[in-house]
Amino acid sequence: TAWTLDVTKDTLDVTAHGATSRSNVGGLISGEGSAELIYDNAGNSDYLSFVEDILTTGDAGDALFELFPDSSASSKKLAFSGIITSAEYGATLGETQLINISFQTTGAITSDI
Repeated sequence: TAWTLDVTKDTLDVTAHGATSRSNVGGLISGEGSAELIYDNAGNSDYLSFVEDILTTGDAGDALFELFPDSSASSKKLAFSGIITSAEYGATLGETQLINISFQTTGAITSDI
């Protein structure tokens, strides 16, 4: 129902010896964020393995994320593989059940925005 993604890029100092001003280039890119998921008890095995990823040790970062910034433009998205680093499960009787997760990206983040 909601998500955030913070992307950062390291910078590398490439200043020439004797220069009077620093020069930098972009380096490695990483991201982390959170998402609020609606619990789906329909038995979809892909969904269940995704939300249970927090219980996996030695995780290879195989949770596939597609984050859509706008519900009216389904072709626009951010996509990446990630590792779920935390999950908060809870329920209120008679209400929609939500799962809040935090994640770390692994590999490239692609954008079709």
